[in-house]
Amino acid sequence: MKKIILISLLSGVISPQSLASDIDINPIVVSGNLREQKLSDVMTSVSVITRKDIDRLKPQDIGSLLQGQAGVEIVSTGGLGMQTSIFIRGSNSSQALVLIDGLKVMDEFSNATPLQNIPVSQVDHIEITRGNASALYGPRAVGGVIQIFTKSNLGKQSGVDGSVSYGSRNTQNYNASYRDSFNNTSFNVSVNHQETNGFPTLNPKQNDPYSIANSTKSSYDSNSISAQLSTTISPGHEIGYKILANEFNVLSDTGNKSEFITFTSANSNYMSSLNSKNIFNQIYTKNEITSFWNSKISFGTSNITNRVNYNFGQNGIPIANYTTQQKDFSWTNDFFISKNQTIVLGLQSNQISTKNNDPYFSLNLSQCCGNPANFSASRVINSVFMGHTAKYDRIGTQINIRHDNINTGEAANTGLFGLSYDLTNHIKWAGNISNAFNPPSTAQLSSINAGGNTALKSEEDKSIETSIQYLDQDTLARIVLFKKETTNLIQATGDRNAVGTRTLQNTAEASNTGIEITAQTKIHNLNLKGSATFQDPINKLDNSQLARRAKEFGSLEVSYPYEKYNIGAQLLFSSSTRDLLVADGCPTGNTFCTKNSGYSITNLFASYRYDKDWHLSLKVENLFDRNYQKVYGYNTPGFGAFLTIQYSPENK
Repeated sequence: MKKIILISLLSGVISPQSLASDIDINPIVVSGNLREQKLSDVMTSVSVITRKDIDRLKPQDIGSLLQGQAGVEIVSTGGLGMQTSIFIRGSNSSQALVLIDGLKVMDEFSNATPLQNIPVSQVDHIEITRGNASALYGPRAVGGVIQIFTKSNLGKQSGVDGSVSYGSRNTQNYNASYRDSFNNTSFNVSVNHQETNGFPTLNPKQNDPYSIANSTKSSYDSNSISAQLSTTISPGHEIGYKILANEFNVLSDTGNKSEFITFTSANSNYMSSLNSKNIFNQIYTKNEITSFWNSKISFGTSNITNRVNYNFGQNGIPIANYTTQQKDFSWTNDFFISKNQTIVLGLQSNQISTKNNDPYFSLNLSQCCGNPANFSASRVINSVFMGHTAKYDRIGTQINIRHDNINTGEAANTGLFGLSYDLTNHIKWAGNISNAFNPPSTAQLSSINAGGNTALKSEEDKSIETSIQYLDQDTLARIVLFKKETTNLIQATGDRNAVGTRTLQNTAEASNTGIEITAQTKIHNLNLKGSATFQDPINKLDNSQLARRAKEFGSLEVSYPYEKYNIGAQLLFSSSTRDLLVADGCPTGNTFCTKNSGYSITNLFASYRYDKDWHLSLKVENLFDRNYQKVYGYNTPGFGAFLTIQYSPENK
């Protein structure tokens, strides 16, 4: 199987040149070195999902868009709006740093990354950095960084865009945007509504003694708005403002036969409802201080509020509220020493606070624990960083170092050191070594509900990678070999505390060695794009495969534009993964009770532009209606077809 995948991905490298294509082989990125550079010049392992990719693939959410990217596994417990985990190079989901316009997206209580909180309709493009990136972005960037950039359209011709979509499971999507400019000021506003009836969350054939499944569908609806404003005060001096706001509701099967009798009634259907409100704000200024010194100052805030009704439709059931707030200040300076030499210097201060009230944890516990229903805490991370990038004839170098100091007692020095060599005009070798850290959240340190332990240390990771890259005007392909070792992993392995939660401990170690292959080429009008990852994510304590991580996975996409038409197909595949049961009911000594079988699914897409402003597109997901799962006991979407009518003037 590996040989077949390798041949299919690399065949484009030796293919003849193309005649035409809409795909950008070598776009500009910023994630690999905190400054703009061509994708082919990046020494770390970086991928880009462009706006054209999003328009072509028509994903329902961010997770679907990321699935199939090299080194990235997306695992969700159901349909739209459900909890989504991100495993980059086998690292835990809490070790993936997600940024939206530079602001962190995280839940300080659960230490999870709520990827499902970001509406894909408001996304312009995404950059994915694989491997340690703490020297660039600070804490949490152990597995990698997913940087999401919202729609801009600033500076483009004034006008309106819009789309209407309808499809399976009564899925509806409405989007509209308007942009304009006057004098030296530009602005853009985009709104979106999305809803679906969904599908049942739990598989009734995989119930355990602690869970229950029913046929009620997990419905979802969301409303979002984004806006950007930018004005040029004088040549080389710009000030701007960005905002993204989103609210969604999801009804899901809790699967929980609660031991607290006051939580259920005889006619309870065990359905839970979640209302989530998210807002991200940022004001910034960009200044060309001199011909060799550019400076950017930004201040941003975010607020994520989740309101949980544990048994929807049942009177008298307590409501839980979880809030994470963030304030972030950064000052970044680029110094252009010469045409081929740049220095980056910067400061950052990030304050994250959480406030939670969950009556679930106070039931029958009045005799202990104070008031476990309430928890609030905050932490401040102050950082200083620098980087140096240079090109000396055929040799390239990259050095990044960073110091982060956290007021809860943790501090870390991280670094990334890269080297590249142009073997020919088309072939380049590159390599880097790096380290990263992930400190415990405030809840992990002191919340009894989260299994808090004040003695927890930061998780630490060391990584090394090497790569070979091929580039010409029609092809960009890269093979990356990596090895990483993670220590002090935080896991819930201690005794159960008074509220029934296992105490967190630094008891685990993990390693991963693998190969990532990415390739994109154009053969006449035919576009080929693919990725494959072969890895060995291991829990070093018992030498077992890490839960829900596959050893082989990837994607292959083929598209063909012809006159007003564009047709294509996408194949996603994954080998089997080890998993836990739905509830914490595994026998002692049997850490992994079951497995999720390997799978492959096929998606189709087609579009027709019937004049310069309007086009029609069709997306078919899971064409052969494969029955597969990524989390034991949880369903995944079956066959789905979605039709979109879009107004998008090509002269914009």
